[in-house]
Amino acid sequence: MSTAAVAQSDSASAVQPVGYRAIAQKVDARILVVSRMATRMGMSTLSYGAITHLARSGASQFQISLVNSAQFLAALLFAVQAGVLADLLSKRTAMLIAFVMQAALCFLIPSFLGTGVGTLMLLMFLTSALSQLVTPSVKAMVALVSTTEELATTSALVNITGGFASAIGSSFLAPILIKTTSIDVVIYVAGVLYALGALRVWRLPVKEKGATLTKAVTQVNWKPEALSIRQCGEWLLRNKQIGSIVLVGATVVAMFEAFNNLIPLYVKDVLNSDPANAIYIFAPAGIGYLVGAVLGPRFIHHWGERKLAMIGVGTMVGGMICFGIIGVVAPFVAWANPLRLLELFGIELSQLVLAAGVIAAPTNFGSVVTGAAAQTYINRRVPPVAQGATFGIEEMLENMLTLVVVLLVGLVATMIGSQAVMIVAPAIVFIVTLYLVRYSYRRGGVSTSLRDDANYLMPAESDAPIDVAALAFGGTPPRGKEATRPDE
Repeated sequence: MSTAAVAQSDSASAVQPVGYRAIAQKVDARILVVSRMATRMGMSTLSYGAITHLARSGASQFQISLVNSAQFLAALLFAVQAGVLADLLSKRTAMLIAFVMQAALCFLIPSFLGTGVGTLMLLMFLTSALSQLVTPSVKAMVALVSTTEELATTSALVNITGGFASAIGSSFLAPILIKTTSIDVVIYVAGVLYALGALRVWRLPVKEKGATLTKAVTQVNWKPEALSIRQCGEWLLRNKQIGSIVLVGATVVAMFEAFNNLIPLYVKDVLNSDPANAIYIFAPAGIGYLVGAVLGPRFIHHWGERKLAMIGVGTMVGGMICFGIIGVVAPFVAWANPLRLLELFGIELSQLVLAAGVIAAPTNFGSVVTGAAAQTYINRRVPPVAQGATFGIEEMLENMLTLVVVLLVGLVATMIGSQAVMIVAPAIVFIVTLYLVRYSYRRGGVSTSLRDDANYLMPAESDAPIDVAALAFGGTPPRGKEATRPDE
């Protein structure tokens, strides 16, 4: 056996994935998981409730896209600064502030401003702006409550439970509330869920000392960073290996959000069903999500982040294209939908709806494992002190692409129909992501083991104030001693 082969074997066996049971026994991890579940359910209930309400009210696909794009515009404007702010504050404080304000908005805006299209856009914009503080805080908190060996599993557990809660919000809670009550009730329920998330975060121990809110806000250079697409591009050029995988994750998120944005009118126009009946599509799709989320750490351990990312993209793209040719594939896959058992209770679902539910499973699987691979790749290679800013940049790129893709896809779908879009757009995404992953390999070499992935360097310790602009856009911070997390 060659020396390289021995080294690879030793490296692969040195870092074994930690089981979910061990992670669930940690109090900090449980609190983080429950708070994430509450807020993800709130976000998805609000978002999907709004677009389903509009679809049932006769709005065009472009109008639905406009309302939905408000959340991505807010993220584009504030993601980077919010990521930097999350690094300056303690993660607990950052999440608590955002959750409380989101809950307040959900109760106040519909009560005083109503629920018109403009009001829904405003609510989506403001709650999304606050979510930009939550997302990097949660992702960075994963690294603070986990050892190197626990990273992939903790991240997967947060993603599993958060995604499961998000699926409940969009697939069950929002459609049921829209059918039986009104959009006002949907928004109030989202507010209750945000408040529940705040109560859980209140119990989360402080893992690091942060600045006061006033001091942290004044340290962030808000206006230049908010609109500096040029600086974001410069960051990508300085961090090409990390940046290419960040772009893979962003591209997949953009396409998947655009896909979800099409679903209500797709159900109405192509499947000839009530948009609220998307519940029968998303329910079996949860199988794909659970498989991807639960087995994600093992897949990462076996293939590595970048190979798994391409497997995930290919699976997601294949599923989306099948939605575009639903009439062709329906006779071959509809039989596999477990919801056929509902016929025993008098609920008759068309062959097209049953087929769509089956196809949604691999589509969901692909998006989940790609996202997990991208986050783990960043967690392993970026020093914890800069992870909030890095995830903030990731959010900025995700929402920049998503804003453009959702509006463009919505406009094109209004002209030629959602079915045709679902054939062409995913193929383009596959070509782009394939190039990005190959570029990452060329820039950084093939990573063949998790041990190599986990070896990264921390910036040297200093009492000097944090240069937030450098953390956000200045490339890799000065390197010093090897990283150790607080609990190692």
